[in-house]
Amino acid sequence: MMNVYDSILTAPSTAQLKYIANNKHFNFTVPIVTEASAGALSLQRVTHIIKEQDHFELEYIATAQEELLLQSLEFEVKVNLEDHVMLGEGFQCWSTTKEMGKHNRLSAIPKAVSWITKFNLQGDYDFFNYSGKQGHLHATGYTYLRHIPSRKIVFIGSVSEHSGYSYYKANFNDHTFSFYKDIEGKSLKKGQELRLKFSVFQGKETSDLTEIWSRYATYYDPQHAFRNPDHLTGWSSWYNFYERVTEADVLASLKAFEQHPYPIDVFQIDDGYQVQIGDWLDVDKNKFPRGMKALADDIIQQGKMPGIWIAPYAVGFNSKIVEEHPDWLLKYPNSNQLLVAGPNWGGFYALDIYNPEAKVYLEQVFDEVLDTWGFKLLKLDFLFAAAMVPRLGKSRGEIMWDATDLIVKLTRKRALILGSGVPLPSTWGKFEYNRMSSDASPWWDHTVLKLANVRERVSTLNALTSTLNRWPMGSRMFGGDPDVFFIRSDNNKLNVEEKHTLLIVNIILGQLTLMSDNVNLYSEFEHRLYGSIFPKPEAQVKDIQSIGIEAYKVEYTCNRRKYLFLTNLSPLPLTTQLPLDYNGKYIYYFEHSNVLVQSKVDWLKSQSTIFLKPHETRAFMKVTDDKQDLYIGSTGHIVPGTEIDTLSSNKKDMIHITLKKRYTKIKENKIYIRLNSSESVIPTVYVNNKLISNVKKYIWNEDITFIKVTLHTV
Repeated sequence: MMNVYDSILTAPSTAQLKYIANNKHFNFTVPIVTEASAGALSLQRVTHIIKEQDHFELEYIATAQEELLLQSLEFEVKVNLEDHVMLGEGFQCWSTTKEMGKHNRLSAIPKAVSWITKFNLQGDYDFFNYSGKQGHLHATGYTYLRHIPSRKIVFIGSVSEHSGYSYYKANFNDHTFSFYKDIEGKSLKKGQELRLKFSVFQGKETSDLTEIWSRYATYYDPQHAFRNPDHLTGWSSWYNFYERVTEADVLASLKAFEQHPYPIDVFQIDDGYQVQIGDWLDVDKNKFPRGMKALADDIIQQGKMPGIWIAPYAVGFNSKIVEEHPDWLLKYPNSNQLLVAGPNWGGFYALDIYNPEAKVYLEQVFDEVLDTWGFKLLKLDFLFAAAMVPRLGKSRGEIMWDATDLIVKLTRKRALILGSGVPLPSTWGKFEYNRMSSDASPWWDHTVLKLANVRERVSTLNALTSTLNRWPMGSRMFGGDPDVFFIRSDNNKLNVEEKHTLLIVNIILGQLTLMSDNVNLYSEFEHRLYGSIFPKPEAQVKDIQSIGIEAYKVEYTCNRRKYLFLTNLSPLPLTTQLPLDYNGKYIYYFEHSNVLVQSKVDWLKSQSTIFLKPHETRAFMKVTDDKQDLYIGSTGHIVPGTEIDTLSSNKKDMIHITLKKRYTKIKENKIYIRLNSSESVIPTVYVNNKLISNVKKYIWNEDITFIKVTLHTV
């Protein structure tokens, strides 16, 4: 049997479709090589070779011969899925995303759980058929199939998400792969076409995903306007105060950053400032007596970007809109009953984005928040609510596309947009930042919701899993927001290993990294860990590989140096080895351990055994064998070396180091500089043009002799 790439390129398809024409239901299954007829629909299959050997476009064109209403559309091909895994991209950004194989299954939330919790409304459980069978997997928007032994991949991405949600279905039992379009409710007039277009890439190994995503992103962002976004750090009110937040809480946290001036960029006020969900300009005067403009001014005065949370398409049951403008809200099909769009706040309704008065209201909200209040970052949440049901001849995905377009139109580039609670392809080329995961939590996981198949559950494990598997999307389609990390000891059930893991994954893989802690409450060790992320490292992830069940090896570069971290998300300990260099050579790795446990350094050789406790992460810097590269490690940054601007030997026995300007609570920073041999004399060291007296020489082993330069903060 041909490989996956060639099979998709050349193998004939089987089309399965349902539609309504002249009030009659039609159901067809027809083979298609290049053309086929299915009653009132004519079908074409067209391939376009973009780059020989590794890239082509596959297009399915459905043309209506008379007016009709589509219900489902699927094209299936035979492929060899033996020894493959598939990336199961979830329906929206909160939905679990990870690689799965023939022994995995995707099951819907049980009906009893859905009836009680309404968590089904946050995903696609009500309109996509989760078979629940072993080996039946699916993904949305894009996916890839990876051959396990060779690590070769075939990446498939939709380039027609404006017409509806695209799904990929893999049956590992009978070796079939399907292109499925959630097309329910889409109407076509006679002669009108529906084009389903997919871009297919072949890569030699998973590290090729970096280049593939860069090429794929061009379809949605041809000018590369959203590529390589600014890296931002900051604070959010949600994960400490939640809906109870008050103006006093915000000011106390802001004051803490004045007393401990960590150089964060964003200070964001989340849910809780408004009286009701949907009444965004009706501020709770008891909790926020001075109003939102005064708070934004306070944040700006401290040199930070003010951010605010809005769920523009969500309307609470007790909102004034429900009483005064019920016609602005979505209703269940063929009913006058208002549609419940989600479980939060006891349930909420959804705004109809096609209602002219509702759009005017949203425009007024954005104008007030941006121009009068002065906020410069908008976290826009629960966006999926706009597209709960197909209507007006449009599919759900088509409506979702219109909903994100509407946000771009109404905000008019007056603020940075951070999307959340949204199918990610609907935001590509539109929003500056997007959530890459579910909400993180000050606990590891919610076992009951995990067993109930809730892919959108609030959970640190859930957030980490999706972030690690969506890694190439951030910095190419938008700035990735992996949600918050927690360092604090109060109101936090995460242990020291889990805190460290969450911080490392977020800082390395995220471009927007927030937290909600009050830094005034940090211990000395917590200050040391938080201070070690500044300046924010702008890492470029090169590859992420699975090294076990829920365990990963992450390789990245930063400031022209090479690094990796090993993370174990599983509940069981893991033993692995440090890898050889790419050319098969033994090299050394520098490690500075988790300072919440202990602060120690070590140099470990390739193939050294590494033991990882459950939920532990260990991070390493590759030490080059270039004798001219004097630097071999330091303790002042979570990515060693990021705190150093320059390090040079201007003349014999004299070294000059320049540190980047930053604020840190680390009382000592130790910098390790390689010497040529054990006989080498201790050089004179200047840091920022100041002579350093605390310099000591060490012989680590037959390969490593170094000096330790100890710097003390004032």
